[in-house]
Amino acid sequence: MVLEKKLLRKSLDKKLNGLRKLTRLERPPQGWVRTIREALGMTTSQLAKRAGVTQPRIVSIEKNEENLKLSTLSTIAEALNCRLVYALIPEDSLENIIYNRAKEKAGLILKKVNINMALEDQLVNTNELFDVCVQEILNDNPKCIWNDE
Repeated sequence: MVLEKKLLRKSLDKKLNGLRKLTRLERPPQGWVRTIREALGMTTSQLAKRAGVTQPRIVSIEKNEENLKLSTLSTIAEALNCRLVYALIPEDSLENIIYNRAKEKAGLILKKVNINMALEDQLVNTNELFDVCVQEILNDNPKCIWNDE
């Protein structure tokens, strides 16, 4: 099961890798709706009719583009002969995100262990155990890395 999830992550990482380049695509200052509408030479009234909403609603949509429901944005995109693309694009590969979180979790676990062991004057060399702990977390219970306790 862990191997299966890892293979799925690697496959998704490949797909997302190409999309990461798109994150550099900045939203135009006037917003996408207004920019594309004006580039098409369409008035707010014309877009409103195509989208099945009122002209003041289009003005409101253009002013508040960042706070629209996806369904509203999809309707407007369709009226502009565009396709709405919605994606969550991780800042790093999924594998790296999981590995780095497992390292954080291992550090927290070993810190707790050493606090308890220090009380008993039996400190553990955490450097030796760190990689072992990370691998155990990843192999045995990767979901636990997202618990904050």
